[in-house]
Amino acid sequence: MEFIMYLFVFLIFIVISSFLNIMFKLTTKRDWLMSLLFSIVLSIITIVILG
Repeated sequence: MEFIMYLFVFLIFIVISSFLNIMFKLTTKRDWLMSLLFSIVLSIITIVILG
């Protein structure tokens, strides 16, 4: 159950960051990697705070 919660929050953050990357035209590989790492960290922090 906890894994599903992590996955759901991670997917929400990755969608938001992907949308922002496309909006601001940050489409290099480094930008996508940064947003992926940022989404992982934010999802862990969010689960720890809310959980």
